[in-house]
Amino acid sequence: MITVNLNYESATSLYIQLYESIKKDIINKSLAPDSILPSKRSLAAHLGISVKTVENAYSQLLLEGYVYSVEKKGFFVSQLSDYRTPSVRTRPYHSKYQDEAYLVDLKANKNSMEMFPASTWYRMMRETLSYDTSRLLDTVPFNGLSELRIAIARYLLEFRGMTVSPDQIIIGAGTEYLYTRLIQLLGRNTRFAVEDPGYNKIRAIYQSNEVFYEAIGLDKDGIRMDFLEASDCDVVHVAPAHHFPLGLVMPITRRLELLSWVNEKKDRYIIEDDYDCEYRYHGIPVPPLYSIDVRGKVIYMNTFSKCIAPAVRISYMVLPEELMEKYISTMNFYSCSVSSFDQFTLAKFMDGGYLERHINRMKRFYVKQHNDFIEAISHSSLSEKSQVIEDAAGTHFLLKVTTSLTDNELIQKLREKKILISCLSEYCEHHNPAYDATLIINYSGITAQQIQYFVETLNGIL
Repeated sequence: MITVNLNYESATSLYIQLYESIKKDIINKSLAPDSILPSKRSLAAHLGISVKTVENAYSQLLLEGYVYSVEKKGFFVSQLSDYRTPSVRTRPYHSKYQDEAYLVDLKANKNSMEMFPASTWYRMMRETLSYDTSRLLDTVPFNGLSELRIAIARYLLEFRGMTVSPDQIIIGAGTEYLYTRLIQLLGRNTRFAVEDPGYNKIRAIYQSNEVFYEAIGLDKDGIRMDFLEASDCDVVHVAPAHHFPLGLVMPITRRLELLSWVNEKKDRYIIEDDYDCEYRYHGIPVPPLYSIDVRGKVIYMNTFSKCIAPAVRISYMVLPEELMEKYISTMNFYSCSVSSFDQFTLAKFMDGGYLERHINRMKRFYVKQHNDFIEAISHSSLSEKSQVIEDAAGTHFLLKVTTSLTDNELIQKLREKKILISCLSEYCEHHNPAYDATLIINYSGITAQQIQYFVETLNGIL
């Protein structure tokens, strides 16, 4: 007979306690497979509980497959394969993916969130909650809410000189999502070209989608056209306004060469990544490649994660009209991956002029961050062992150091001092000795104390 210690004072109902006890005995083989369970009436009498309680416990076990019933005979223990038997945890679960704590993080390129107008953003959220409920809870169009697409089109016209129809814009939760959709739109037989060095995540996305890509080297003007011509690639991914991590700005001569290349064949396209284009500190922003494309060959990509906050997972791409028609006819069954609440909030934030004011405020802040970092290096003996490579844009610069250490050794020594950093060589598909011993300094979320600690620590290591 099955004996269970039932706790009548527990918040857990008696039938659940009985069900859990029998299930545990079945899993650990205390109850042998195909053995018969006591009848409901006999077990109820033995435990001093109602027949209904036993019936509910048996019904749950039957539903989950731990027991089976035979008409007019009763309930029997199911035969469980060993691989289905869950392991019993002997200690509380702890995630093995917890981030390591660092005193200085120069790798993440985090936003300075204390500068974000949180009160204004929360007010936009409250206004959104008071919006028409039927619209707020209704299905979001596949390409995103018209309110946000109109706001983005206006923003691109005013700040990037791009004439774009809202109907050409597709909104998605992060550029990773949009790149995956783009790969599907262009076809998995498409051959992609990427910059080398370049943003690692782009290569990872192509790899994970099992499409061919080729890393093309750069010169002082950007991607090398002779290598691109020889590559037999159909689509090239570039960041002409501000290359990461080199910081290059592609001149008009190379841009025109790139447009000549893309126009040579019908199915060629350029993917223009305009990430952090807002942060140019001298002169006017560099016009996007999209603005001089007259044949619908440039696909424009951007995100709000850098100019607002990483948690605001809203990115967008602008498709040429021909590709947009193809997307509508073949892929409009994909739902928009950004909630209507987030889209309404961002649209209000943009329409109210708050995004523009925030970007202008951040540009002044990042200029000071940049200057403070450069000044700290120049006033230290570290300046005798290093060379700053910068272009007065974005939120990072390069620091070429004189050392006999390998890049991995340098990274590890800094990591031991609780400083997280990356080297330029980590962003290369093919090794280039000219890029060795070059640190990438992402300074956007760094305090004056952290700057000083890094300068002193690196100087000591060198």
